[in-house]
Amino acid sequence: MRKCRQCREPIPSKKDCTDPYTNGGFCDIACYGLNKAKKDKEAKDKRQRKEHAARKESIKTLQQHVSDAQGWVNRVVVAEDRGKGCISCTSLNVTDAGHFFHKGTKYRTAWLTLDRRNLNGQCKKCNLFKGGGNQYEYRIGYIARYGLAAFEDLEEFKRSTDRGEIPRITIDECKQAIADSKARLKAIKTNL
Repeated sequence: MRKCRQCREPIPSKKDCTDPYTNGGFCDIACYGLNKAKKDKEAKDKRQRKEHAARKESIKTLQQHVSDAQGWVNRVVVAEDRGKGCISCTSLNVTDAGHFFHKGTKYRTAWLTLDRRNLNGQCKKCNLFKGGGNQYEYRIGYIARYGLAAFEDLEEFKRSTDRGEIPRITIDECKQAIADSKARLKAIKTNL
């Protein structure tokens, strides 16, 4: 025996009824009306949430976009470096993405904050509690993992940023970085 889609009362099977509302899965027109009103309200709420999200997105500042992109890039760094361990110590517990050159106020909207060369997996102890990201050990670990040439390339990238040769990040580039990071994270998770 079927049940009404609104009030869950038993109704006759489709072959036994001639009433269009019962045939549609409702016991009467009142239940049909209640169900339709409920569906209309859900659709309206969904549309309003979507409009609100679009308005909220449109008034975001560049810094907010960079912060969102930073969160996604950090997730990718942690996922990629989880098997390699902390770059600053011997810990295998990679929980953070640590910058070699810290973003600070000057580099908040510079590419240096999102560049993968400047980001590596670190344990929470090294990233937060050992004086500025455990820089000395970070440098040693960076050279051991990637080589001296890669480290010198990173330093040159920072000098170019300091001289203003590398333009600031744009909102579109932040959105692209988020999309790329989501795709990369999905690929990492499917390969596990």
